[in-house]
Amino acid sequence: MSAKSSPARWLAPVALLVAAFATASIVLGGGGTAGGQSSDAAPAAVTTVQTKATKARFYTVRTGDTLSSISVQTGIPLSTIEQLNPELDSQALQPGQHLRLRA
Repeated sequence: MSAKSSPARWLAPVALLVAAFATASIVLGGGGTAGGQSSDAAPAAVTTVQTKATKARFYTVRTGDTLSSISVQTGIPLSTIEQLNPELDSQALQPGQHLRLRA
C-alpha cells in the first residue's frame, strides 16, 4: 500500500453530500419558507395552444399514436372522435386503422 491515499476514494462521499444538498434545496424551495413558497413569488404563466380543426374526414393511425395525440394533431375533440367511432377500443389502436373525424 502506498503512503498517500488516493483522492478518488473521497469522490463518492462528496457526490453523495452534493446530491443530498441539491435534493434538500429543491424540496425546501431554496428560500426555506414554510411550504416552499416565497411570499413575493409571481404566479405561474399559463400557456394556451390553439389548433385548427382539420378538414379531413378520416385519420390513418400511425405507430405510437394515442387518441389524445390524434385529437391534438387534428384539432378534433377527443369526445367527438369517440362518438364517431363507437366500436373503437382506445387501448388497441393498430397502425393502418382508419378513424372517422367528421360525419
